Amino acid sequence: MNDSQYESDCSRLLSDGWVESPNPFCKFARCFYKRFDTPTRCACNHEKAGMQICVAMYEYEGRTSYELDLHGELPDGTWIKFLNHGMPEDLKEGLAAIPRLLATWEFICTQQGEQQ
Repeated sequence: MNDSQYESDCSRLLSDGWVESPNPFCKFARCFYKRFDTPTRCACNHEKAGMQICVAMYEYEGRTSYELDLHGELPDGTWIKFLNHGMPEDLKEGLAAIPRLLATWEFICTQQGEQQ
């Protein structure tokens, strides 16, 4: 990916409804957020429907990369964080991993609920 691809991918996220917002823990990335409909919510943000995914876009020395982040609190207070990095160059292909991240979140929430 090159700089024009980086800017193109960032523009694509914005046009697809992602919201850009600074993240103090990712100072060297442009971070984009979107909430997805899920049956289980983060216990910390229970008033908000679904789960939020962050796409952090990086550009360093002419190379572009990105990662997907989903994290949330289970009902027992345990925090889970999924960080999917080493993504394919094609952003569309990488975003196709989002349903798998959400399904993994739901699986862990379901298993955690059964153990209580």
